[in-house]
Amino acid sequence: MITVQVRKNGLLIVGALSFLTMLLSGCLKESTSSTYTPKTYISIMHLAPRSPAVQIFINNQPSSSGINPGTVSSSYTAFDPAVLGFTFKKSGGDSVVTSLPSAVYDSLNYYTLLLYNPDSTHVQALRIQDDFSVLNTTQTFYRFFHLCPDVGNVDLYFDNNIIESGRQYADIAATSYYNQFFSKTPSTYSIYVKKAGTDSVIAQASSVSLAAANAYTIYLKGMKGGTGSNALTVDILQAAD
Repeated sequence: MITVQVRKNGLLIVGALSFLTMLLSGCLKESTSSTYTPKTYISIMHLAPRSPAVQIFINNQPSSSGINPGTVSSSYTAFDPAVLGFTFKKSGGDSVVTSLPSAVYDSLNYYTLLLYNPDSTHVQALRIQDDFSVLNTTQTFYRFFHLCPDVGNVDLYFDNNIIESGRQYADIAATSYYNQFFSKTPSTYSIYVKKAGTDSVIAQASSVSLAAANAYTIYLKGMKGGTGSNALTVDILQAAD
């Protein structure tokens, strides 16, 4: 399934998800003039299947309703550039699940805040800067996140061609290399995630159209025996203008 994540120029379509619905004074403002104000853009990927639903606090102020594990933003949210700190608390309570320290969120940049399970009992948050500067009009671009904690190492295939091999769970936390986008010939592909070094399919997505000048985050999420938003699935998040 492709989720289209709108980006660029501040023209954001608010999706069905209720991320950041309580707007913070001084953080997210509506311009009253026609003058363009530079913004920073933030999205959320809650991909920690062993986590509870979380509520987001920005600079200690509540900024979302409960977000279930397995849920991702369908759009970026525009903020005024600022120093922001994020705390993720158990929905309906005051227990801190994880947090990100205060950091500068620059104008005209895009960030993904991602939650994952570093082990069976903890939740970790990552701040990923989404660099779309590599995009061009002739190639499509992808990156792959392995965020299913109980399937071991995996290989990524486009049709019958192996694209990435031996990807480890949550290796995006250890190196920024896997957070960047890589070029590929635009086409319609069947995408397979297989157990590393074997032909055993863990999850697949058929007839996925990857268009030129677009960026896609392909991610393996959920867990064995998971249901609903925590089902073991490979999904595709398209960052589109």
